[in-house]
Amino acid sequence: MKKNNLVKKLMLAAVMLPLAVQAAQAAEMASFGEPPKDFKIDYQTEQTGMIMVELVPQKQTVDNWTQMITLQSMAGANLGAEEFRNNTANLWQNACPKSSFNPITEGEANGYSAAVWQLTCEYNPQTGKPEYTWFKAIQGDDSLYVKQYAFRYAPNKKEIHNALDQLRKFTVCDSSEQHLCSKNGK
Repeated sequence: MKKNNLVKKLMLAAVMLPLAVQAAQAAEMASFGEPPKDFKIDYQTEQTGMIMVELVPQKQTVDNWTQMITLQSMAGANLGAEEFRNNTANLWQNACPKSSFNPITEGEANGYSAAVWQLTCEYNPQTGKPEYTWFKAIQGDDSLYVKQYAFRYAPNKKEIHNALDQLRKFTVCDSSEQHLCSKNGK
């Protein structure tokens, strides 16, 4: 699929650069955090208000990966982080008979509704491999934002810690007092 350069530039800016705070800023924005150094953008799409970017290790592709980070922005989506989590868990469990769902946290991130959870598929029928994925969803005022970190093998404790650290660095902000953007994204 042909990559759209504008989307690539916008998502690279959102992924690679720290938040730039300006006095005139009013728009809601997501800071997905800096990806691991050995990851690259291998796929991106924009359709009907949804932007999705998939990152994989340098020598892998979205068709053949061991780890993947997925970033999503869904303009106008207002179902809430918890409902998105529940819908995702239901879809996952229908697609993978031997799956498990582990809610981790539910509450707020920078004043926005947020949820973090983990889904495991012991044997993905589509790939023949296991899949372990950690998710973080944040419901902004304007959009729903999601970051996922997936493994196609059982990750070790250090890899799980790194995946959760990636999710911790993901935030949404705007110029209001309730969701203020700061230099450190908190």
